[in-house]
Amino acid sequence: MRFSEKETACFQQNVFQYFWLFQSWMKDNSTFDKLIFLGIVFVAVALRFWKFWDIPFTYDELSALSRLQFGTFSDLIRFGVTPDGHPAGVQVFLWYWTRLFGEQEFVVKLPFLLSGAAAVYLSYRIGRLWFNKTTGILTAVYISSLQMMVMYSQIARPYVSGLFLTLLMVLFWSRYFFKGNRTKDLLLFVFFASLSTYNHHFSLLFAAVVGFSGLLFVTKKNFWQYVFAGLAILVLYLPHLSIFFSQLNEGGIGSWLSKPGPSFLFEFLDWLFHFSPLVWLVFLAAGLFAVFAKGEPSQVTAAARKRIVLFVWFFLPLLIGFAYSVMVAPVLQFSMLIFSTPFLFIVFFSGAKNISPKTLVLPLAFILLVNIGSLVWGRQYYQVFYKQPFEEVVKQAVQLESGEFKNNVFLIDDYIPFYTEYYFNKFGKTVPYYTTRNKELDFSGFRKVVNSIEQGVVVTSGLKADYFQVVKERFPFLIAYEKGFTFEQYAFSKLLPQGEKELLPKVVAETSFADSSGNWKINKEYVEYDTVFGSNVFHLYPKVRFGPEIKLPLEEITDSRFLFIDMAVEIQSLSRESRAALVAVIKKGDETLRWKAVNFSSFGLKKGKWANVFMTTDLLSAIGQKGEIEGCTFQTYIWNPDSSEFLIRSYSITSRPGNPLRYSLFYDIAD
Repeated sequence: MRFSEKETACFQQNVFQYFWLFQSWMKDNSTFDKLIFLGIVFVAVALRFWKFWDIPFTYDELSALSRLQFGTFSDLIRFGVTPDGHPAGVQVFLWYWTRLFGEQEFVVKLPFLLSGAAAVYLSYRIGRLWFNKTTGILTAVYISSLQMMVMYSQIARPYVSGLFLTLLMVLFWSRYFFKGNRTKDLLLFVFFASLSTYNHHFSLLFAAVVGFSGLLFVTKKNFWQYVFAGLAILVLYLPHLSIFFSQLNEGGIGSWLSKPGPSFLFEFLDWLFHFSPLVWLVFLAAGLFAVFAKGEPSQVTAAARKRIVLFVWFFLPLLIGFAYSVMVAPVLQFSMLIFSTPFLFIVFFSGAKNISPKTLVLPLAFILLVNIGSLVWGRQYYQVFYKQPFEEVVKQAVQLESGEFKNNVFLIDDYIPFYTEYYFNKFGKTVPYYTTRNKELDFSGFRKVVNSIEQGVVVTSGLKADYFQVVKERFPFLIAYEKGFTFEQYAFSKLLPQGEKELLPKVVAETSFADSSGNWKINKEYVEYDTVFGSNVFHLYPKVRFGPEIKLPLEEITDSRFLFIDMAVEIQSLSRESRAALVAVIKKGDETLRWKAVNFSSFGLKKGKWANVFMTTDLLSAIGQKGEIEGCTFQTYIWNPDSSEFLIRSYSITSRPGNPLRYSLFYDIAD
């Protein structure tokens, strides 16, 4: 097709017009500013909704979901809210939401994902209202891209919902005081403050801190109006007081956490900035850039008072939570600070000049590049967070069942049955399974469960580390090992499948009292020859307090704290009941880091019969997430305090890989 000269001229004229309009649009700082902000929001949405169909439920979400299975509202409050220790708001919302839209992961998470994205916009609005656009945009870029904000946006619990509500509360509180004391803004402040009190105890605390800080801004003209607004918030919370006191009396608040240490704030900030010196450096550089870059100085009224208020908003909930945790019961976690963290960014960037949007483009892009790179590759966030134990164990069992092990797979976990069955329903397939949750099994009881399994393959997850060898005794071939945040998952088989490669442990030391590897300490006076089995045995007589022993520097065993050390002793009891124990000790110099013992009696030994006694030491639990191998020793021995008599035929120590990802969402993976 060919165009006429008139059509060609018209086309050229339109092109020039569009080009001129584009140039004019680019010169319009207001429009370009909006474009920058839309880019930040787009990044926030992309990070939160990345493969949203693959985001599994966490433990807390499944716990909440299991407490929605009630037919009446009163039962929901009595059995689904009160025992949890959180206010009723989110649980009530989820009860109605799931009844309307179902319990699929994405459906349940959707309001929280949207709340997390909206929090970026609200942070910008508040920063801009308090100081200027630059403050708002720099705050928004950090709220959009840090792990704390991304992760809690993907969890359907009262964290990002509280962030969303408290930001709305602060926005209308700010508009009331900084935009003319309009009654509409005060009413909206009351509304969102009330919702915040029903969301989480720390969002309630934050609402109280914000409410009282308003007394610094009131005038004689609006004093009583503001006081009545505060009383209205209190009145609206009265229906929830009975639940609050019931939870408090039952120990529902802070009944399972450990007390925070004096370095809690620094640990939080290190986590907030991805344990990355580069993220820290860029953050500090952004603050300096905002102050010294070319731009108009910001003319902010009562700037010093505003900064003091923002500092109080961040630090006072932290100090109250810390004091309560130390003096009453532990409640303080990193997640509790999500409601006040945006204001730390606002006050940090409060000295920013009004900088041209074009000048901001490259610094903002660099901040996002550093934060996202640290999140995705440094923190391995999506790789770790998108593998939750409850889905992973069912997925593996179902895959094995659907493959070469048809009708031949069994699953053992330590999860509430609802969690496992939820994923059976999701995948549309089940396998026989057993949960140890609330069973209070000793080794003998667990061994009976394992020995009763008829299938040829068993998949385990969430079990005590000591149970590993009990399963392997019956299913000797380890064919798969998966690890992730909070879990280790194994697949065992009675027979080694064709083409499969067994995952073999590493021998640290062993002895049969004829042949040995390792520097064992064995009293040869008690070594005898068993003519029935044609092997040496160690005969531990009633008055002998200690049996075979070995002590090794940990550095000879491993250079990593992520290791399991398994001990196995083959015993024949000669007493009616043996109360001797297998002991393991880890020391650093003269300090005992871990002393652990397993009593022979818990294995149900029968007089005159050979049986194995097992124990496992998890180095990560023993020396801590930040512990060092250097200078530590590992020791294991037999202790006989109650004068039992028994024979020992073998004593072995092996090691297998541990789990560097177990606490990785809250610790530095490289640590």
